[in-house]
Amino acid sequence: MSVLSRRLPWLACLAVVFIFLTLCVNFGLRQGGTLVSIAERAALTMVYPIQKGIDLAFTRCSQGFDHYIWLVGVEEKNRELEKSVAELNYHLARLEEIRQENRRLHELLNFKEQFDILDRGIASHVIGRQTNDLSRILIVDCGSLQGIKPNNPVFTPGGVIGRVVACGRHSAKVLLLTDQNSSCDVIVQRNRIRGTLQGTGDQFCRLAYLQNTVEIKIGDRLITSGLDNIFPKGITVGTVVAAAHDDNGLSQSIKVKPEFDLDQIEEVYILPAPPTL
Repeated sequence: MSVLSRRLPWLACLAVVFIFLTLCVNFGLRQGGTLVSIAERAALTMVYPIQKGIDLAFTRCSQGFDHYIWLVGVEEKNRELEKSVAELNYHLARLEEIRQENRRLHELLNFKEQFDILDRGIASHVIGRQTNDLSRILIVDCGSLQGIKPNNPVFTPGGVIGRVVACGRHSAKVLLLTDQNSSCDVIVQRNRIRGTLQGTGDQFCRLAYLQNTVEIKIGDRLITSGLDNIFPKGITVGTVVAAAHDDNGLSQSIKVKPEFDLDQIEEVYILPAPPTL
């Protein structure tokens, strides 16, 4: 590239500036004014695009920085609000849990007041479960230090749920009526027929050792007989939900639903044995 070719853009720019200044001076002289004022107006005209560009750039930067600061402040406030909402939700959940526990304990208290024999009973929380095809067991937070012993009956506001089968110092194991190893001597409340309630390993029990001629109806309520020397007499155990004669014609198959839902038991009432004289 020759020297002339390299200088040609600069020369063109100088020519444009010269022509622009000449026109400005000519226009200024026609309008009247000194060369100084004409030069000043020309300079302002030439510098305006640069100044306008610089001002626009600074304005955009200032607005962007202010917007960034505003966003940072909003984000911080959002975090604080989210934290406050989380704390409020936690306290609301705790209050609801306390309300529900008070309701359940009140139901236990009402259940206790229905039976004078339960005055010396102990309320206990469920702290564990062992539920599978072979066992239906609860772990509660009362043990030998609270006077709990094996074979102590265990209740909920609905009625009998089982009995204690093992004790530690601060906890005990409760065998539920639905466990296959469980049995309870009961009476059909309607006709006073006596039978044995046995666990089936699921959520139901069966009423055994009944003659074929005994009348059992769906909806019959079963209560404890008190003859097994474990459960006090007259406390609700369950309700008959199915009744049919066996194929051999000698007995009946009676399905009973206990008065409790294993998944909803959170507090129980344990009746210690009376003190020996």
